[in-house]
Amino acid sequence: MARRVWTTDDFQKWLSASGLSAPQLAAVLDVSERTAKRLRVGEVGIKNKMTARAQEWLQQSRTTTGRDAELLDSYAEQAGWADLCQAFPVAHVTAMQSAIARGWTSANSHGFRQLSQPERMPQPAKWGDYDLEWLAGVDLPWGVEVREDADGRPYRVASAERTLLELAVNESLFGIDDVEEAYRGAFADADKRPDVLLLRKKARERGEKAADQVYYYVRHFI
Repeated sequence: MARRVWTTDDFQKWLSASGLSAPQLAAVLDVSERTAKRLRVGEVGIKNKMTARAQEWLQQSRTTTGRDAELLDSYAEQAGWADLCQAFPVAHVTAMQSAIARGWTSANSHGFRQLSQPERMPQPAKWGDYDLEWLAGVDLPWGVEVREDADGRPYRVASAERTLLELAVNESLFGIDDVEEAYRGAFADADKRPDVLLLRKKARERGEKAADQVYYYVRHFI
C-alpha cells in the first residue's frame, strides 16, 4: 500500500511527537545537525525524502502490535502519558510503568513514573501529583515507540525489549521479584513474544554486567 504523502503540518506534528534530539533527528533524516535545528523552527523547507524517512522511522518504531498495542494505547490514555510526554519533549515512559501498561505485572506504580531521556536534560523529581524516577538514556532512540493513545494523542514508550532491558539493569530500583514477574508476564501473556536475541544483543552492548543481569531473567525463556 502506498504511503500517504505528508503535508508540512503532518511533518511538524511528527517532529513534536518524535522525542528526537537534534543529533538524533539529523541521523533519522540524513541531514546535518544544523539543518535539523532549522527544521524545528521552520527556517528551511521540507523535502519529500525527509518526509519519507520520517514516515519509515515512525512505522519502524511501532513494534507493539495487535492486542498488545490496544492494551498499551488504552492504558496510556487513562494514565495521561500524552501530557507527560508533552511536558518532557525528549523523554519516554519506560521500565515498570511500561510493564504495568503492557499487562505483564500486578505491581502498583505507587504514584511513580519512570522516564528516560538524554542525561543533559532537566530531570525534576516531581510532575504534578507524581514522583519521577529518571533512568539513564542509553543508546537512544533505539527501542522508543512513538505511538498514539486511544484518544489519538501522541506519546512515547519503551518497546518490549527496551522495557525488559531497563528493568534488568535497574533491578535495584524495582526489586528482583517484581522484575521476574514482569519477565514471566512478557513471555507468557503478550501476544507477540519479545525478541530474545535483540534483547541480549542490546544488553551485551551495555557491558558484561548488563548482559549477565538480562541472562538471569531471560534464561528460562531461551
